[in-house]
Amino acid sequence: MGYLRKEDILIRRDEKGNLLPVEIQLELLPEKPTVKITPLTKGEIQRLFAVKNENQQDEESATLCKHCIEPSFTQEEFEFIKPEIYGAIKIAILSLSLNKEQTNLQSDITAALTEEELKKNS
Repeated sequence: MGYLRKEDILIRRDEKGNLLPVEIQLELLPEKPTVKITPLTKGEIQRLFAVKNENQQDEESATLCKHCIEPSFTQEEFEFIKPEIYGAIKIAILSLSLNKEQTNLQSDITAALTEEELKKNS
């Protein structure tokens, strides 16, 4: 067992403090295309999972658009991405940010949503 290193803890940034993009496959899509994304910061993760409000979808789209580096989209374009692509990009960004496999994260989210629905209906 080794010591924990700063390089393993800190989100990678360039000399100007900008987040460094990472190439990652969209594992939830059959053809598994590659995109360049940056991870979310702790504050962005918290805001993404905050209590839902009427502006949540716009805020979520703006955050995800900002972190999808290649291909890059305007926020308006991001609003019109096909739902399965939007979901795959969202899971990829979250999995990078939370250091969790995309398929495992998708399963965890599905299980949590199912559990929440069961609580509402009982």
